[in-house]
Amino acid sequence: MKQARRLALLVVMAHWIIAVGHLFLAAKILPAPNNNVSWIAIGLISSGHFLVSIALWKLTDKLGGLISLIFFVAAMGADLYEHFLHASANNVLMVAVNHWTAGFDASVFVLLALEIMGCTLGILAVGGWPHTRAAQLP
Repeated sequence: MKQARRLALLVVMAHWIIAVGHLFLAAKILPAPNNNVSWIAIGLISSGHFLVSIALWKLTDKLGGLISLIFFVAAMGADLYEHFLHASANNVLMVAVNHWTAGFDASVFVLLALEIMGCTLGILAVGGWPHTRAAQLP
């Protein structure tokens, strides 16, 4: 149980680091006036990750997992819409090519992978971690 929480916390921490770095990469590829980093966005992203970390650390597995699941589903929905479906300058299929493009594209896919991992861990936590369910069998 502790190992599963630690893994979930590592996913949240990695997602936060990549998400903040992603904002700086987005600023490098977007044309003016959108080519700056919003400190409000960094603050909101950081506070969201901090609150999910507290939920995973302090709450029960099921409640922490549910909060984590909601967070990662919302992040994945925003990520998929912003970078794959929406016709904008930061869509991975339409992004302007420069020497920052590869890093930006990589950060989009790493974020998506971390969001899938976060959703999976949230689902497992809500349903009960596999080793705890096996221990409860008669």
